[in-house]
Amino acid sequence: METLTKEGRTPISGFGVGGMATAGEWQQQQQRSPTTPKRRKMLTEILLEHKLVTQDNLAYAIEESKKTKTPLMQVIVDLGFVEKKNLLYTLSREWQVKAVDLTEIELDPDVVKIIPENMSRRQNIIPFAKEENMLFVAMADVNDFFTIEDIRLRTSMEVMPYLALPKDIEEGLNKVYGKETLRKIISTVQATASTSPPQEITITQETQEGRVDITEVDPNAPEVEKMVNAIFLGALEMGASDIHIEPFENKLVTRYRIDGVLHEAPFQPPYSWRNAIIAKIKILTQSMDITERRRPQDGRIRLLAGNRPIELRVNIIPTAFGESCVMRILDRSAIRVELEKLGFLPDTLEKFKSSLKKPYGLILVSGPTGSGKSTTLYAALNMINSPEVKILTAENPVEYNLEGVVQVNINQEIGFDFASALRAFLRQDPDVIMVGEIRDKETATIAMEAAMTGHLVLSTIHTNDAPSAVGRLADMGVYPFLISSTLECVLAQRLVRRICPDCKVEVQMNEKILELFQQNNIDIRGVKLYRGRGCKNCNNTGLRGRVGIHELLVVDDELRALMLKEIATGPIRELALKKGMRPLFVDGLIKVAQGITTIEEVIRVSQQE
Repeated sequence: METLTKEGRTPISGFGVGGMATAGEWQQQQQRSPTTPKRRKMLTEILLEHKLVTQDNLAYAIEESKKTKTPLMQVIVDLGFVEKKNLLYTLSREWQVKAVDLTEIELDPDVVKIIPENMSRRQNIIPFAKEENMLFVAMADVNDFFTIEDIRLRTSMEVMPYLALPKDIEEGLNKVYGKETLRKIISTVQATASTSPPQEITITQETQEGRVDITEVDPNAPEVEKMVNAIFLGALEMGASDIHIEPFENKLVTRYRIDGVLHEAPFQPPYSWRNAIIAKIKILTQSMDITERRRPQDGRIRLLAGNRPIELRVNIIPTAFGESCVMRILDRSAIRVELEKLGFLPDTLEKFKSSLKKPYGLILVSGPTGSGKSTTLYAALNMINSPEVKILTAENPVEYNLEGVVQVNINQEIGFDFASALRAFLRQDPDVIMVGEIRDKETATIAMEAAMTGHLVLSTIHTNDAPSAVGRLADMGVYPFLISSTLECVLAQRLVRRICPDCKVEVQMNEKILELFQQNNIDIRGVKLYRGRGCKNCNNTGLRGRVGIHELLVVDDELRALMLKEIATGPIRELALKKGMRPLFVDGLIKVAQGITTIEEVIRVSQQE
């Protein structure tokens, strides 16, 4: 189907009762004699009447909508209960309105900006096409007649409302205003840096070589603030998890970590601004000392991106050529994750959930830094969390706030470490305890004693695989009887990048890959391998987003008996494999066979030759 834009008829993905309307058709429709309006069916009625969701799924979605304060229509799609196009089509027929899928439309910034940005975001609307005196507007609530009339009065144009998902509207606004703002900031800053640098101040610093002059840019200069904002906006636009600002001998490099891999930012700040940019970031944390350049410092910056609260965890250290800054991006709206969405294979997920349902014991998640351990623990706590359960967490630092969970920040400087927190927790009458990390004998012993006395304890440990976690606990000096009697399971995990769905193409299976599948007893009948060609949505990498691969060691009576005899990683691994433990590499191969990721990604993260 097609709609009209200012250039003429342009094909877009829109649909509705009677097809897409033109300005003339809409005016004719307005002149028809009015009929007695029927009662407008509620969304819940339509969903059940058309059997789009079950009663249980609907109840769950309504509860999620209340918790997250997200419209029910959006929650239904996000949870995967109904496909977006199916929902829009059904609602357009039932409500006698037009509907549009904004993700398949190339938005014209000139059309979008007909309505002010603040009004578009406040009312959850976006203009997406224009013809003569007619403005086509996507709305989350097409029956908001006050907003429609407001648009008509502001623009002096007739308004044709279209139903669209709230998230698509928000992403459309972010795409237009976010990219345009970033582009303007970068061009302004780069032009200013090359033609008229901001006010410079000269300071004197003593060094071993004697007295030297260092020219610095004023951190309060408007151009510096714009550059720092551009760095933040670029990271959010590209979906980065970390921002790295690194000084070298003759240049300042900005890099973003996207899906676990570092990429250079599309723009680089001038080298002479290195100290000013770091000073500005320190000012934004409201806790760092801008005059201190000899010691590491930590702080936090809180931002609001659209309606999403974003927090940056900042760490700055002195290097040979200046101060290096790394900022971890914490998106508070993204932590309400469920275990089902982390990429577990069904049998692994069922076993892990069974361990979480036990009233006491120790559950460990292992893996290197950046392997998603904290996200898995938060998802586990979300599953356990209820008004009947008292949950306490000790974290360094608290990254995300969980509703209904008592979270405690560790402060090593005053002697309040994980072991101290655990001792205090035992006097707080908890049911579940989460410890950020087990790294020494004292913390491990107290955690296991808590697990023996009727508490469920969750924690992380740094090992390469699940069986190695048992050996690591023994190396810390923990008694074998404590390990065998309290450990319920160890989950080792890594994150692999997903194949980009927008440029996914089928590839032929070579002999080496075929042999790998056969060696690991993976059924390849009907299996197709895929790879991403590379497109603008994945920055030409062919990969976008990440999913977990897992190795779950469930401790049963036979394994407990072995641990009492000897704590050795080799025998434990052999027995666990006999009892059905699936290694990380094999779990990854299954996801390759499912078309989720590539063999290269699995080899990269699982250290398999």
